[in-house]
Amino acid sequence: ETTQAGAYYYLCPRAASSLPVFKYRGQDKSLIYKHILSPLAQHLVDHHTPTWAAPNAITLFGLCWMLTSYALLWFFYPNMDEGISSTSSSLPPLWPFAFASIAMLVYQTLDNMDGKQSRKTGSSSPLGLLFDHGCDAINSIFGSALFISALGLSPATDQWQILALVVAPMAAFYVTTWEEYYTHHLILPIFNGPTEGLIMGATLFACTSVLGVEYWHGYEWYNNVFGPYVFAYLPGSIASVIVPADGLRNCDMVSIITVLGVGQEVFLTKGLTMVYKFGIGCLRELFPMISLVVAPILIGCADSTILERHPRVCLHVIAGLFVEAVTQLMLDHMTSRPYRAVRPCIVPLWIFTALVWFGLIGPQLADELLISYQMLLVVHLYMKFSVIIHEICDLLQIWCFDIVTLYPTKTKEA
Repeated sequence: ETTQAGAYYYLCPRAASSLPVFKYRGQDKSLIYKHILSPLAQHLVDHHTPTWAAPNAITLFGLCWMLTSYALLWFFYPNMDEGISSTSSSLPPLWPFAFASIAMLVYQTLDNMDGKQSRKTGSSSPLGLLFDHGCDAINSIFGSALFISALGLSPATDQWQILALVVAPMAAFYVTTWEEYYTHHLILPIFNGPTEGLIMGATLFACTSVLGVEYWHGYEWYNNVFGPYVFAYLPGSIASVIVPADGLRNCDMVSIITVLGVGQEVFLTKGLTMVYKFGIGCLRELFPMISLVVAPILIGCADSTILERHPRVCLHVIAGLFVEAVTQLMLDHMTSRPYRAVRPCIVPLWIFTALVWFGLIGPQLADELLISYQMLLVVHLYMKFSVIIHEICDLLQIWCFDIVTLYPTKTKEA
């Protein structure tokens, strides 16, 4: 028998009773997934994956590919814009982008395999779903950071583009989880991030590895396509605000397309539908995601050089807060608990935003607080997720990365 529910820290008695009976309901409407990626993953599971391989190990192995790719790009492109800002004699190599392209496709394939492996071995569990969801959330920041480096966006001069590429994938991910929290179904549209989005990302990395980062700072897309066929039909007053005098670069067009694509999905397709079905009150669960959009904008307006000084630290803080919020939202959905929208981890972000906005701290103290925030956030997330995994394993009597060894039974406390 399992340990008493009251002995758990993150799983209350209600959660401990709801989690074992949770059933996942999901559908991916993508034609590419249905006809190509899903059959490929099924073939690899049926013919090339041993039955002793734990589904969560497959998920983690896929994430390790993206982590390795992120580490390579961090080493060669620490500020993310070295591909365009360095002198021609000292440009970093382009092969890490080729590896990033391969890593993203490998991650996608393994991510499609883990669920099929769990069904093949009869080891499906709520832990596997939460673990997969958490790894996907972590991967979102890896993908965004790789996009920024591949496009050669400068933390000094391309801040809105960077914010768009970081926030847009997170917003799509968060809103999809938010929708599942209310409807109890995960429905991925015919064109979605986990399928077409990752394929487009891998294609972008492959293009950068061949054409170089400087390609994205050319004006071919605008001059040949979007300028004459799209922006030419906009009213002059609007076009003059959107389009600089020399036009839009290819990397600007990628950012705009990303914002428009995610925006229509988040606001029009899902947002309005959710408000119509569940009322305006359902928007309160969006507070963490709204915070991750508004706070960086306010901080950037008050201190325009903070992203230039610490681009990676800023990304890590936003990523950590996003992962904590979206995984908790998923856990609360699985355990039928109300979601606390004002996350304790986000409170320091708003305090930091207020200090910077009102000029109460200088750049040096702001840097120290930001770095400390990053370190404490990493420690907190590691401890929280470790405890949650341990508690779920104890509750379900399973191991996280082992489906062969039996979990030791425990005597219920008096």
